[in-house]
Amino acid sequence: MKVAAACVAAVLAIAVSSVAAAEAPPRNLDELRARIAGVLLRERVPGAGIALVDDDGIVWAGGVGVADRARGRPVTADTLFRVGSITKSFIGLAFLRLAERGRIDLRARVSDLAPELAIGNRWAREQPITVAHLLEHTAGFDDMHPNEMYSPLAAEAMPLAAVLARNPASRVARWRPGSRMSYANPGYTVAGYLLEKVTGRPYEEVLERELLAPLGMTSAALRLTPEVDARLSRGYDEGDDAIPYRAIYHRPAGNLMASPRELAALVQLGLARGRYGGRTLVSPASMARFERSETARLDAGDASYGLGNYGDVSERAVIRGHNGGVDGFLSSYGYLPDHGVGYVLLLNSTGSLRAVDAIRHLLVEYLLTGAHVPPPPRAEVPEDELRRWTGTYHTAAPRHQLLAFIERMLPGLELFVDGGRLYARQVPGEGPQIELVPLGGDRFRLPSASASHITFGRDREGRRILVAGGAYFVEEPRSRSVAYCLAPVICLSILGTGWLFIFGLFRRRVGPTPSAALPLCTTLSLFALPRLFFAALDAAVFGELNLYTLGIFVLSLVFALGSMATMVQALQWLPRPGSIIGKLHRLVFAAAACLTTAYLTAYGIIGIRLWSY
Repeated sequence: MKVAAACVAAVLAIAVSSVAAAEAPPRNLDELRARIAGVLLRERVPGAGIALVDDDGIVWAGGVGVADRARGRPVTADTLFRVGSITKSFIGLAFLRLAERGRIDLRARVSDLAPELAIGNRWAREQPITVAHLLEHTAGFDDMHPNEMYSPLAAEAMPLAAVLARNPASRVARWRPGSRMSYANPGYTVAGYLLEKVTGRPYEEVLERELLAPLGMTSAALRLTPEVDARLSRGYDEGDDAIPYRAIYHRPAGNLMASPRELAALVQLGLARGRYGGRTLVSPASMARFERSETARLDAGDASYGLGNYGDVSERAVIRGHNGGVDGFLSSYGYLPDHGVGYVLLLNSTGSLRAVDAIRHLLVEYLLTGAHVPPPPRAEVPEDELRRWTGTYHTAAPRHQLLAFIERMLPGLELFVDGGRLYARQVPGEGPQIELVPLGGDRFRLPSASASHITFGRDREGRRILVAGGAYFVEEPRSRSVAYCLAPVICLSILGTGWLFIFGLFRRRVGPTPSAALPLCTTLSLFALPRLFFAALDAAVFGELNLYTLGIFVLSLVFALGSMATMVQALQWLPRPGSIIGKLHRLVFAAAACLTTAYLTAYGIIGIRLWSY
């Protein structure tokens, strides 16, 4: 039951701390460090860089564990970490600084600012893509395609125009801009390119001049050099060996390297509403815009995504900030505006997201010691109002279009009213139910959340929609949701029986043993596809023409051709003498194979060429 409940929460895109709420907060810094060390040991994470901040500045900055296992180098307050998508916060703030000086308008059309960029938007006439759409992830773009992910180290000096020329296919609006939020790194590379056009300087220089230098982040870096590498922590995965530094093409979306001490300045900026070191870097109004979504048709309330800044309601007080992840590193910074405290958490491992949740919980609870935190809100809403949103919903804004066929098979979400309260559970089944606590104005929260993060409304076609954190759901008939959920399970189970043909189980009653070759090859090609897919992913060679990607291309075609051939074979056997059970098995197997082929073809998986996708 607990596992199923966790699945429902995952479908709602809400992260809930895995640490028991009843656990007492650390009493002092020594205990805090000891408990963090316990988490690192349990989760096999080498080290953590941490900074604690309040309204007066840094309370404590330091490290726990090691930055380099081989050398035993300890993490300190000045150890550099790759902070990944936290880079986006600096991009958003740079635009706000330029906007305050009249250098750029967040509502400006990207096509007007950079007409030379290839951007697809069939709604351009009625709803052009603006700068704000890029920064709020509401342009409708896909996330990075395989050939624009990892790059050679030399590509860190590649002009952004060349980066964006690698694959314009990820910069095509998949739906009307502003209608849905879907996290897309390429949008921030476009934003970085616009910074360069407006200022006439590389985006790295813009960030350094506008933010890093004023914030005292003089040791932070946006490119790897020998000097930076000497101070950079080694990154790790699940194992004990360091993983190599992997450069990325979309640098403005996630290439910053910073220490916990220096990154604490960003937390101080958030707490002081745009001021740092006695100087106003951005106005309070701009800080409010930094934290607010204005382009989304529906936003997620207190968990909405602003300009490289989003809300987190999984702790007992609302947090604003951003997380990051890049090979070997996980990061998080956050500030609690209502309580005047914040934190920086940097880990040199991507082996355990649980470590981020557990340590962040310890940091927040330590910072909130002695603070008055009001209980989460609840509004009394008439049952008729709740019934407006009952029905079945499915996710409809995939981050990676390549994996959309998998997301469509996820369980739907059924909302129903029981005893005057609105509940959610997975479809199909009568599994555990989670209450959606009303807050008024069509906003809700989960019982474990501290504020609103679920919003209901209607799209332009009048369909009911649900936004939960960064997830977007649209209503559909329950029968369709059940079919999408159960049909893949049924088809894969049937296709899994293909191996039976190798034993000639129905040889005497249906036909000769060679007839087993087609269904067996069909089964093997399908089940080999995901293994080859993950092998290519592990080897980081997704976007290249190699044995992995060529194998995926060939196997997908083998499966499709095998599916059609098994259907022809099954139909040919029907009028012949033989076992009716054997004939039915072949026919059902062929039907499952053809249905799977049709589904994968509809999502562009059959014959996919990942090297040019």
